[in-house]
Amino acid sequence: MLAAAMLVAAPAKAGYLTGAELTSLCRANVGGHGHVVEAAECLGYIVGVADTFDCVEPLHGFHWDSKRNISQPQLVSTVVNWIEAHPSAEAYESDGLVGAALAEAYPCTPQQ
Repeated sequence: MLAAAMLVAAPAKAGYLTGAELTSLCRANVGGHGHVVEAAECLGYIVGVADTFDCVEPLHGFHWDSKRNISQPQLVSTVVNWIEAHPSAEAYESDGLVGAALAEAYPCTPQQ
């Protein structure tokens, strides 16, 4: 999955969040202290990307089962944990990393 994410995700350029930048935003409000704006940006980004693809419509070749009962904080945790488990991916554009993380954690079933 990491190799696929790196093939479709180019190194980040101006205007794009890298995996490291996204993780930093998401970790900004851990423990309820501090930077709620960054935490909200993290949540909005991940949920926004997640809303762009599913089992029918791919994102960079990735599909995920968006019909599962998954909370928004669970989506954030899934993506952050995936990026942290794949540190070599941190320099890449985060939309492809969100795609890879959700596809791995919540794969589509054959009938979808």
